[in-house]
Amino acid sequence: MFFLHYVRYGIHILGETEMKRIQKIAWWMVIWISIAMIVAAIAIMIQYFKIGMPKAMSGLAFLGIAGFAGLGPLFFGKDKDKVACDERDKLINSRAAVAGFGSAFLVTGVACMLPFSILGSQATVPIHWLPMIFGAAALTSFFVHAVAILVQYGWK
Repeated sequence: MFFLHYVRYGIHILGETEMKRIQKIAWWMVIWISIAMIVAAIAIMIQYFKIGMPKAMSGLAFLGIAGFAGLGPLFFGKDKDKVACDERDKLINSRAAVAGFGSAFLVTGVACMLPFSILGSQATVPIHWLPMIFGAAALTSFFVHAVAILVQYGWK
């Protein structure tokens, strides 16, 4: 829980000591989703060289680590003495939500149109790809939402 200590108490690389709750949650999400993606990629690469590609896709199970990103609101409780969010915070969150939705829509569109473009109109796509497309779109949406929040606050 090395990252939790630094994110919770607002100690940041740039020297900022005060972060809003939504920024802390966004950093938490970025950290856990990044860890999940890196570990899953490493697992797939290792398994690819050992057992081959169809079975190497079991490394995607490590994307479940990204579920810890959803625990951010539990770790970063509401501040009792401060205003939770003002108009600017709501605007930043709504813009980030639009960015997250747009990225999910883009991932879904690419995942649907790429096989059509490569394989042609007569090809079929296995049904087991549908949950993976949905999961990729959801993971992308949450990640982009968190990054958009951090970018709009200036990464503080």
